Amino acid sequence: MDSHQQIQQDFKKIIKGMIIGNLLFLPVGFFLIEEGAAYITGLLFGSIIAVLNLRLLYLTLKKAVTMPYRQAQVFTVIRYILRYIIVGIVVYGSIIADHIHPLGTIIGLLLMKPVVLITQLGEDREFLRKIFRR
Repeated sequence: MDSHQQIQQDFKKIIKGMIIGNLLFLPVGFFLIEEGAAYITGLLFGSIIAVLNLRLLYLTLKKAVTMPYRQAQVFTVIRYILRYIIVGIVVYGSIIADHIHPLGTIIGLLLMKPVVLITQLGEDREFLRKIFRR
């Protein structure tokens, strides 16, 4: 399997993991937060932005590896700042919007990291055994 197919396969696993993570967090917030519909909207909104943000990171790195060192460094820093500006706008938008709960948005955004760790580390069982043996 070539690297592009592997990346696409990993991306699909991450999206499936995000869906499972959303299904786990939906009932928790729905029963604990008064505005259940706004929480669900925020969770979905944050998750979609997190997936799109991961896609932007992939595109940035894919392009940066073909550039000279200094140009790639500037390019990745600018894209890094751009991704954080997008996240800031999303969180700010969920704070000022009545129909999107900020907690759901933040959980959706933060859910990406454990999903990536679980999907990628879970593939190499021997690596995990070595970590937990120490």
